[in-house]
Amino acid sequence: MKAQRRTQEQRSDAMRERIIQAVLTCLEKDGFAGTTVSRIIEVAGVSRGAPLHHFHSKAAMIAAAAEQLIRQQYIQLGKAIAKLHGSEDRLEELIFGAWKNVFDQPEYIPLMQLLTASQHDPELAAILQRVWTSSYFVVGNAADHYLEATREGTDVRSMMMLTQWLLRGMAQDLHIVADKALFDRYLKLWCDTLALHLRARAGVTTPPPYPPRWDLPLTDV
Repeated sequence: MKAQRRTQEQRSDAMRERIIQAVLTCLEKDGFAGTTVSRIIEVAGVSRGAPLHHFHSKAAMIAAAAEQLIRQQYIQLGKAIAKLHGSEDRLEELIFGAWKNVFDQPEYIPLMQLLTASQHDPELAAILQRVWTSSYFVVGNAADHYLEATREGTDVRSMMMLTQWLLRGMAQDLHIVADKALFDRYLKLWCDTLALHLRARAGVTTPPPYPPRWDLPLTDV
């Protein structure tokens, strides 16, 4: 049977994805400074005109890569939660699942590279600010789906935002901590603190619904 030819739109989407994956590979292996347009072209194995045909600048490529990283984190978190059915401590399993499935993963390295580089790059900082503002909505949506407060005045989204900042800081130290058990020790301490304010909603084992307009760039959500 003759294979069906891809449409122009499918070929365009495939090329765009190829370039984004090349950006992520460069960030992980070469850091932000080494993620040049020439290096992206080399890793992607495409012509020099291909990236700028799909993205108007390097900044646009970086923004698309950052958006994809946020989406991947959201999906991985959902998969981790799907495994929590029957757990005796679903709040603790949620936090440890987020750590082990999102932050303690090689795929998180490119995002840390971008965060570090943005301290000295105003244009990159502006890009990440837009993406991060949108990601806060995504994380808050997940928190409301999975968790509820145990005491009056506790804001679920705020507690989970603190948790995200904690996990991000831990991820920054992964390469200099010799004993990885140290992370589990302090993560357990944070879970015990959270348990004074939050608990997992009973019977929720499905991922949260996608945010509105999920197929659009996160900066438009």
